[in-house]
Amino acid sequence: MDVFEQDQFIAQVAVAPVLLLDGRRTSLRELWRSARTVTTFVRHFGCLFCHQEVDDLLECLPRISRRGARVVIVGNGSIDQARRFYDEKALPREGVEVVTDPDRGTYRAADFERGLANTFLSRGAGRAFREARREGHKVTGLFGDLTQLGGTMVTDPPPKLLFLHRSRFAGDHADPELLIGALG
Repeated sequence: MDVFEQDQFIAQVAVAPVLLLDGRRTSLRELWRSARTVTTFVRHFGCLFCHQEVDDLLECLPRISRRGARVVIVGNGSIDQARRFYDEKALPREGVEVVTDPDRGTYRAADFERGLANTFLSRGAGRAFREARREGHKVTGLFGDLTQLGGTMVTDPPPKLLFLHRSRFAGDHADPELLIGALG
């Protein structure tokens, strides 16, 4: 993607609406306005891969915060499902916000894949499943779109895209070291 395409892409993602846990509507642009941000789009709030990904991200939170950045976690379930996930992950924490996008407009704007074959029928998903289970992660329910894949991006205000990872299969997460590197 060239710079112009990146600017157009991030502008589309930035204006898509999301819901805060109190039910108010906002946009990613508003959440990205104050600081460099690591935004992780989880598959759904009950997914074992998503629990794994968020746990890994929270483990990196001190390093992210030291770089002046914050974390936004986007899911696609209901507000109640987002709140449950928030509680399961022992949030709130300084520098972390959980929002939801039940209509998945941000996912479409970011061109994240969706489909059963991409989600589960790849060798990568099988390996990722075994690893997540070995680490003790479990499915806690179906809280959003089962076939939606996610991704991670790092943005700088106003927004500017610094890093983008689109999951190719369930369990394909951005390397935390690449995220930290993108933060500078």
